[in-house]
Order: sequence, then structure tokens, then C-alpha cells
Amino acid sequence: MFHRRSETLSHRIVVSRTLTKLMLIDFAAAVLVTQVGVAALYVVVDLFERLDIIVRNEVNPGIVGLYFFYKLPFIVYQTVPAATAVALVTTLIQRHRHREILALSAAGVTTQQVAVPFILAAMLLSLASFVWSEMIVPPSVRTAQELNLRDIKKRDRRNILADREIWFRGPTAIYHVSYIDRAAQTLLGVTSYELGEDFSLATIRYFPEIRWTPNGWAIPGGQSRILLAPEETMASPSDELNLQLPNRFEELAEVQREPEELSLADLRRQEHLLKSLGLPATRLSVELYLKTALPFAPLALVLGLIGFNVSLKRSRQLAWSVVGSAAIGFGYWVLLGISSSLGYAGSLPPVVAAWLANCTYMAAGAAFLVKTELPPKSL
Repeated sequence: MFHRRSETLSHRIVVSRTLTKLMLIDFAAAVLVTQVGVAALYVVVDLFERLDIIVRNEVNPGIVGLYFFYKLPFIVYQTVPAATAVALVTTLIQRHRHREILALSAAGVTTQQVAVPFILAAMLLSLASFVWSEMIVPPSVRTAQELNLRDIKKRDRRNILADREIWFRGPTAIYHVSYIDRAAQTLLGVTSYELGEDFSLATIRYFPEIRWTPNGWAIPGGQSRILLAPEETMASPSDELNLQLPNRFEELAEVQREPEELSLADLRRQEHLLKSLGLPATRLSVELYLKTALPFAPLALVLGLIGFNVSLKRSRQLAWSVVGSAAIGFGYWVLLGISSSLGYAGSLPPVVAAWLANCTYMAAGAAFLVKTELPPKSL
């Protein structure tokens, strides 16, 4: 009797390990296929959005192909969470239809034991996504953006230098911009080097911020500081200042490096610069923490979805699985958008704004998973 039970237990262990291995293989294949499909859809939509300007500027097809080649790492990074969520739901629905989840339940496997391999796989995927976003995405996106501005949009950038810092040359002045806040349409920490008739340096003027308005550029408060000597400053009214800046905010805004073009070290350096100048750095702080949080979106989504999808008790519930999973996935991005907006507004600390969605889904998913049981053997 004891020997028979031992053989039965060993058989169940072998069956459960085999089924778990097969599910993980299916999950990996589904992630790959879904990733390719989602990335291809992204490229098609992006291409159609740019088609008008590509035709108007007679852009060489090779340049367009090169642009998407360099943008592809960012597209992959952006679509990994969605691909992971879709792959997980697809894999589990297929396993339910083939009664493999039921077989695991009959073998004495718990919900948590089924979920752990998927969670570990999602964790590895998230860590790989983090490394990808730090090492591969920034240089490739910078190259893609340069191709977009120079060869696709045909921007005349002879007066703008924006490698590590932003400089703009006007007829009789050169401007250095510390940071461009696109949302507020504001230039922060602007230093103007005004030239005399002989092109020698005549005046150095500092503006804490210059804002774009419907009427053009404006200086909030109407004040600037004239730097007469290294240790001597004075306030000066700016009513009659002739700001030799571009006629459109977008001309400067599009050269500001996006967060995806920067590594964590670069973002931290920009944040420190703004804080050292006494300028608002809240938005940049949120972007810095989002840089650490977004790579772990696949893990958060897997934790949020797996308990719900593993515990389905009847085949007719599979349709509800798709609807419920879509709602859960959509809710993640809604929560992330709301928390990020509150962070940008200063209503939430930057780290809370960036990590709230991840922590909420991880905690709620783990709590639900602990209380969840596999379908009964009889069903």
C-alpha cells in the first residue's frame, strides 16, 4: 500500500513538472509572437502618422527604414508589458481549454505552485527590460530622433546645438537653456550672452524662466538678472528686451532630450542641475523614478492577472477571463497615468507617483493569489 502511494505521488510530481514546463514554453513563445505583432502594429501606426511629412519632404525610403531600425529598441521596451499580459492570458486560457490546469489540480498542485514559475519568468523579463532601457534604448532613440529632425522633418538646426546641453544662436545673442519643460511650455534657467557690434561679449543676462504664450515669449514677473561681474548681479526690467528665440516653441522643445533618450545617471544629473539653480525639478524627479518603475510593469501585470486567470472554475468563464483581464490591464495604465499626473502637479511625492501602480498591483495580486484555489477536480 505504501509503495503504491509512493509511486502515485512520484507520478503526480512528474506530471505537474511536465505540465508546468510546457506552460512556460508556451508562455515564452506567446510573449515572442505577441511582441512581434504588437511591435509591428506600432510601426505601422507610426509610419502612417508620419506618411504626410515623409511624402511632402520626399524622404528617401532608406532613411525611413533606418529611423524605424533605431527606434525599434524603444518600441520593444514600450510594448513588453502589453505583450506579456496578452501572452499570459492566452497561455492560461489555452491550458484551461486543454484541461491541463484541472490535471494539475488533480495532481495536488496549488494555485501558488502554478503561479510561481510565471512570476519568476516575469521577474526575469522585467530585469532584462530594465537593463535594456538603460543600455540599449537611450543611444538608439537619440540616433532615431536625430534622423527624424534632420532627414525626415528637414529642420534647419544650424542655430541650435543640443548634444548634452541646449544652445541657441540669435543674430546678436547666444542662449543657453538648462531645461525645457514641454508640458508647461517653459524654458528654465536661460542664460543670454549678448554681443556688441564688434561681436564681443557685451552683457550676460540670466532668466529663471521664459514662457511661451499665445503672444510669443514672455518672462514671468518681468525680471531678469544682469551679470556685470562674477560676484556682482542686479535686477533689471525686461519690458524692452528683444528675445531672439525661435518663433515657435516646438523648434526648441523638439531638441530637448526625452526621458527615454537618457540613462538614470543623465536624468539624475539634470535633476541636480535644476535643483542647484533653484528651479522646479518636480517633473524631472517623477520621470527619474518612472525610469526605474516602468521596466517592472510586466511583473506587476502578471501578479495582477495570474490569480484571476488560474482560478477559473468553468469553461464558460473563459470569455469573462478575456474581458476581466482587459479591464485589469487597462486599469493599471489608468492608475499609472493618474498617479504620474498627481506627481507632476506636486500632489504626490515623485517616488510614490512612479511606483504606486506597480506596488498596488503587486500587493493586490499577491493577496488574491494567496486566497485563490485551483478549480475543483470534479469540474
